[in-house]
Formats: sequence, C-alpha cells, structure tokens
Amino acid sequence: MSGLLNTNAPIARIVKENYVVVLIDVDSGHNEDVVKRYGNPTRFGLPVLVVLDADGKQLTTQDTGKLEEGDHHDPAKVMAFLEKWKKPSAAEKKPRE
Repeated sequence: MSGLLNTNAPIARIVKENYVVVLIDVDSGHNEDVVKRYGNPTRFGLPVLVVLDADGKQLTTQDTGKLEEGDHHDPAKVMAFLEKWKKPSAAEKKPRE
C-alpha cells in the first residue's frame, strides 16, 4: 500500500495535498495504546487505514483488503477512497456517506 501511495502519480498528488501519512508499527505488541485508541483497527489485518480530521477525530477505518483487486491494491479503488475522505473544499462542503 505505501508503495502505491508514493509511486502512482495521481494518488501521490492527492495524498501530498490532502493527507499527512503516519506509518505506525503495531507488530509484536508495539504501540498497543494507539491500536486501542482507534478501536483496534488491526482486527481487519495489515495494512489498515485510519483517517483522522485536523483535530484528531477518527473519521473512518478502512480494511485495505477491500481496496484490492487480485493480488494488489487497485489504484482506482484507492483513489476513490482518498477522494471520499479528503477534506472538502469550501465549494464541496457536503456530508460524507
């Protein structure tokens, strides 16, 4: 997943312009407090995406398996997810579903 976020130009652009990516090591009991704080997102497996707003409020948690097509993460699915959860511009202010 991290490779796609960095190497796919349109995805890298939306990430750079709209997100702050933080990679957190949660293997072997590392950072258990973080896992608990966000509702045990690792129950979905790894990697998992947790999106927070600017104030740190959790907006969504995504099992990245749902963004896969075959044996890889599908760029179109990843882009749709990123588009959905980016901060809306003033002109786009609408609730997310």
